[in-house]
Amino acid sequence: MQFQKDDIREKILAAAGETFLMQGFGKASMREIAKKAGISTSNMYNYFKSKAELFYAIADPVFHHLANLRKEVFEYKANKDFNNENFMQQFTEFVPKVMFEMIRKYRKELLLVMDCSKGTKYEQLKKMMATAMETNFTDNIISKKKKSLLQDSFLMHILAMNLVEGILEITRNYKNDEWAKNNIESLMKYHIRGMVQFFT
Repeated sequence: MQFQKDDIREKILAAAGETFLMQGFGKASMREIAKKAGISTSNMYNYFKSKAELFYAIADPVFHHLANLRKEVFEYKANKDFNNENFMQQFTEFVPKVMFEMIRKYRKELLLVMDCSKGTKYEQLKKMMATAMETNFTDNIISKKKKSLLQDSFLMHILAMNLVEGILEITRNYKNDEWAKNNIESLMKYHIRGMVQFFT
């Protein structure tokens, strides 16, 4: 029956998610995942042909969510309508809201792709996200006058890495929705106060 197949598939995904989070992709084994799911290893291969396929079944949705989020939230440009007020509103109202919704919906999957993906196509994702933010900060946010005062974009690299790690620390130490929301809002206010000096 299709219902039973779907139920078994969901058990495999749940067991795999727990195992990958505890051990990382490299150390996790199909045998251990099967045991945790309560099925035979041979039966699990009827659902997923490899450990990588199983990992990506869990990780791909959050990757696509992050890709869309990056375009929506962090790829703004300094155009004629751009000013300090717009940027501050973006980072103190809109960004905390979408960050919170992402953590609430994809908390375990986010940690999976960011912390437990060594040996997969996502092992450099955290670095790539930070680099994309850094590039946007440097190319589109900093004023030309301020940019000339910076020897290179390393400060923007630090700010981007700090923002990514801050979001992940909130995700790793998640207590409840209100706690996460308050900490995300505080993190964004902290960042905006540090960055606003580079706008004009």
